[in-house]
Amino acid sequence: MKAIQITRTGGPDVLDFVEVPTPSPCAGEVLVKADAIGVNFFDTLIRTGRYRWMPKLPFVPGNEMSGHVVALGPSVTTLKVGQKVFIAGYEVGNRGGLYAEYAAVPEKAAWPLPDGLDAAEATALTNYQLAWILLHHAARGIVPTTVVVYGAAGGVGTALIDVARLSGANVIGTAGSAGKCAFVRARGAAHAIDYSEENVVERVLSLTGGRGADIIFDHVAGKAFADGLKMVAPLGMIVSYAALAGTPESDLFKEMRNNIERSPAVRCFTMHTYDHMEGPRREAMACAADLIGSGKARPAIAARFALAEARKAHELIETRNAMGKIVLEP
Repeated sequence: MKAIQITRTGGPDVLDFVEVPTPSPCAGEVLVKADAIGVNFFDTLIRTGRYRWMPKLPFVPGNEMSGHVVALGPSVTTLKVGQKVFIAGYEVGNRGGLYAEYAAVPEKAAWPLPDGLDAAEATALTNYQLAWILLHHAARGIVPTTVVVYGAAGGVGTALIDVARLSGANVIGTAGSAGKCAFVRARGAAHAIDYSEENVVERVLSLTGGRGADIIFDHVAGKAFADGLKMVAPLGMIVSYAALAGTPESDLFKEMRNNIERSPAVRCFTMHTYDHMEGPRREAMACAADLIGSGKARPAIAARFALAEARKAHELIETRNAMGKIVLEP
């Protein structure tokens, strides 16, 4: 079968389109033929060698695949040949291997999908699973009136808009251009702020009558991270679920004390916390599957590439110009 493999870290050119053996399902496993493969930002962190949980090389990346069952191993009891399924990396030990035409996985790791669900849209299930956990678990204890979503035009950002909006919150999304802001509003955000042209803190405070946002979902961090403390509502929280711009340069505790009148909280979050928390992880996936399968949420697909064009997909995701999910199709 064809797959994308890396034997060294670096730019998109290290993604090699290669021939590897097609796996055979062992006892309790199913063989899934890929229909669509999700491209995730942390795939680029692995490719460049910046991921905290780096795998050994050579490595086939990929932790999101929607497809259909083509073979059953011994002892499989619930799935059938031809059934549509989704595979999430969290259910196979984050071992990767899904930038490929086929994958053999434990039966329990193949999530059954409705027949009418588009394969490309199904690759966004992990985005919605993450969004659900960020809102309902990472920010637990807070019933939000208003949330701010940084990078709201991306795959996780658009999922957060849907999940927060469907939970009754007003969403303020940030994005880096007028076109992206229009897209964010079209996705259901009540307001969109162009951070390249506007002061985000001032706009959020203005839009909320000076109260601020109950939750700020921040995947950027960096030197401007403490600015979020100035626009969080009383007893509100910043949920930091990535640090694309690095860690804050200022004394974070000092900055929190400087804004003590708001009694702010900061939660640092990673989905790896759920590596050994199967129950809540799968519950969140069930909620994500219900949102998409029922049509309450409709994932945004930014671009589709052939599997052989994985380099182009990584180039696009690194430009941060994509609006929605990037998908590979074998």
